Amino acid sequence: MAPRAQWNGYLKLSLVSCPISLYPAISAAEKISFRQVNRETGNRLRQQLVDSVTGKIVDAQNLGRGYEVGENQFMVVQDEDLEAARHEARTRPFTSAPAPGKRQAEAFEPADKPSLKLVGSRGRSQPVPQAEPEPPPAVTPRPIIENTHTIELDRFIPRDEIDPRYLLTPYYVAPRDQVGLEAFAVIREAMSKQDLVGMGRVVIANRERPVIVEPMGLGLRAFTLHYAHEVRPEADYFADIPQLDLPADVLEVSEMILNSKREHFDPGYLEDRYRSVLVEKLREKQAKLPLKAATSTPAAQDVVNLMEALKASLAASKPPAPSKSRPREKALHETKATPKVPRRKHS
Repeated sequence: MAPRAQWNGYLKLSLVSCPISLYPAISAAEKISFRQVNRETGNRLRQQLVDSVTGKIVDAQNLGRGYEVGENQFMVVQDEDLEAARHEARTRPFTSAPAPGKRQAEAFEPADKPSLKLVGSRGRSQPVPQAEPEPPPAVTPRPIIENTHTIELDRFIPRDEIDPRYLLTPYYVAPRDQVGLEAFAVIREAMSKQDLVGMGRVVIANRERPVIVEPMGLGLRAFTLHYAHEVRPEADYFADIPQLDLPADVLEVSEMILNSKREHFDPGYLEDRYRSVLVEKLREKQAKLPLKAATSTPAAQDVVNLMEALKASLAASKPPAPSKSRPREKALHETKATPKVPRRKHS
């Protein structure tokens, strides 16, 4: 049985669209997690949110979001502000990206900030006249997302041009019903023959992400991508590495070692050995724990119909009906058992 889909929507290529479902290609279900407990009782602990200034416990209805603007100073951001930002972002065109290797902090510096330079013998600082501002670079028109349940493939690029640093989360893409199966196959085979991957945008959990879609067997595989500002430029780390001229014999020996260890990719080497050992230890520890009394559950044959149970209860609560047999003995028994009360004479 296939797992539950995380996202249901449509895959669109120009005028061709088909209903699809996105399934997570990775799972954290097998991840071992621990809870905070009391060492003495073994009971689970619960945390409370406390105001850092007043020290009072905050109720759930008063929880909000805040952006830090100073020391212990936060600007409260409402849900309406975030929703308005999401709506505007989905229709705004792309801005020009900073040059490769340029720090993100520099990209956010204001362009009209006057620069100062020491001039003259007295060393007075004077503003340097600014050059004529260059015309803003042409922006790439961004397609407007019609709704949050459509992945429109608006461009196709070679797979080897995608830097692996941008890959975020993998998904399996499968057709949702038989009606759109032919359109799904057409999109898949067209990309497969051209050796291209489609790029678009997807909204998952109210967060828009760039996504690529590529053929995988009879289905499709998708990757959400990191944004450009989330990937650090390699120049910050490699700029100080000098270029060396290595001896040819050293490289030859190194290549021989590499070839002697050449193998195909095997997922078996991706085993989480720490998890495997930890599972064994936890099972051994669990086997030594005292058994808890299991709660008794009624067997299937003991479960009776509600009406039958009510009838049985009603029958048990009724007094026994008087017997009609041997009425003379019954009357004699009542005579002996009941003492006679003398009658009062009325004067």
